[in-house]
Amino acid sequence: MENLALIALAESMRPALDGCIIRRVVQHQPNGFILQTRSAKLPALKLIVDARSPAFYPSEAKPPMESPNSDFLMILRKHFTSAELIEFRKSLSERVIELVFRTAVPSKELETMSLLLELIPNAPNIVLLDSERRVLSSFLSITPQHGISEFETYSFPRSGNKIELERVLAEDIPDLQEPGRTGGWLVSNVAGLGPVFAEEILFRHRKSGRTLLEEIRSMVQQVQAPSHAARIYTEKPLGHILEQNDLRALGKAILSPVELLSLERTHSSREFAKFADAVRFYFDEIENRMLLEQAKLPLLRDLRTAAKRVSQRNKRLTREQQGAEDAERLGKIAQLLASSGKKMDQRYDTVTVTDYFTDPPQDVPVTLDPEFTLRENLDRMFKRQQKAGRGKQIVAKQLAEVHNREAAIAERIRRLQAIKDWDTWLAIADRVATEQVRGAEPREQAEQSTPRHRVLTVDGFEILIGRNSRENDTLTFQVAAPEDFWMHVADYSGSHVVVRNPSKAKTLPDSVLTRAAQLAAYFSQARNSPKVEVHYTRRKYVSKPRRAKPGLVKLSEFGSIRVEPKNWFEE
Repeated sequence: MENLALIALAESMRPALDGCIIRRVVQHQPNGFILQTRSAKLPALKLIVDARSPAFYPSEAKPPMESPNSDFLMILRKHFTSAELIEFRKSLSERVIELVFRTAVPSKELETMSLLLELIPNAPNIVLLDSERRVLSSFLSITPQHGISEFETYSFPRSGNKIELERVLAEDIPDLQEPGRTGGWLVSNVAGLGPVFAEEILFRHRKSGRTLLEEIRSMVQQVQAPSHAARIYTEKPLGHILEQNDLRALGKAILSPVELLSLERTHSSREFAKFADAVRFYFDEIENRMLLEQAKLPLLRDLRTAAKRVSQRNKRLTREQQGAEDAERLGKIAQLLASSGKKMDQRYDTVTVTDYFTDPPQDVPVTLDPEFTLRENLDRMFKRQQKAGRGKQIVAKQLAEVHNREAAIAERIRRLQAIKDWDTWLAIADRVATEQVRGAEPREQAEQSTPRHRVLTVDGFEILIGRNSRENDTLTFQVAAPEDFWMHVADYSGSHVVVRNPSKAKTLPDSVLTRAAQLAAYFSQARNSPKVEVHYTRRKYVSKPRRAKPGLVKLSEFGSIRVEPKNWFEE
């Protein structure tokens, strides 16, 4: 958002900001904050210190992502909780907004404090000043362009020898009345003008015949006037960009409080009733979509890596299939050699045979290994043909599996890219994260899909036993049903044991309970103890504490049985 658009936003927000009292300051992502107010007209202000697109606008929308609190948040809360906004400033030439607050702090020097928002691309910052405009703190380091350091009196970043907009409104400047100026010249020589509005001023200057000075004054007066409408200009229709989730095109959108005549033929536009509404819509939309894409990125990266591995395997199998087809043709050549009339015990470098399978028949030279007789060469050709025939069937099956996996990965990527809202993402994120996306070879996939737990049947009841901590978690929380019986040795590390209960019986037969408990005792660190206590319960009473290590669980209710460790697999 260029400086002239920022001026329009500040003017449109000024009436609602008058007398606002800060209720709470909230961290918003690592590089931003939300000032929640007690005003019904303006419930919240969002400050984004992003180098690509710094922003300040009325909004309290927050994507459902956790953000760690920064040290600067504590400073803002300390000074501005219950503070009242008494003044709102925006200089014409600088992309700096100043909020002056009357604080609840009893100290005289801190009775009034200023919060400066430097919305400068590539160098944004939030600076805290005391009543004498000395720098108390800043979110990021003060840049050298200010010419100051911490605890010194604040000064705006130096803009060189540019002509300030305040001078343009108050004085007649000869440089702005000369013809032949370009948009680049305006940006380089007039402070507060960006490339979009500079080109618009030049376009109007050429059409109206007025001087550049008059056009700049007219533009500044328009953006300072109460705005009745606003526009978002995009190279494609905005609805199409949002439908396609084209973040690159959305990032190039232009926010304007006035109609940009220079973009009428090259850009599409959407009109809003108020400029603040357009700014809120745009920045919340692009922030929401960019954060969602960042959340999806690790899974998409894994899927693309998997697709690359499968593609490499596809190429390798295709080469093997081509080799098998070449070997199959040896059979036809061997048949032609066998009927050529040459002596079988003779050694040859090359034998010319007639290929009767072509129309018309052709003489074909066949290169042989002179270290072997013709009969030995024929035997080697026939063996290679037979081997190729068997290999071709295996390769064809593997290729079919690879093609299926390529299609499955492509479909997962398509489904992930189609997700455009947080509700859908949060609903499937946990399930998608557990899916196999590493691009393993088919044999590895088969091994991974094979259950790793031990299985034993006792009196018609299936008993499942985990092998390590991670497999214990998988067995308990993914394989076991809520009504299945669950066991684990008390006070020792060991395997989780699950007894299937498809009939949802209330209790287990004593023989099954005892044997399952004995297995839980045996596959634990208490294997060599004479008697071991084993806890048992229903799977639904087993839960996983937050951030617990693999294999660690919590039981809401359970019973106990003392048994002798015994390995029923050996019986």
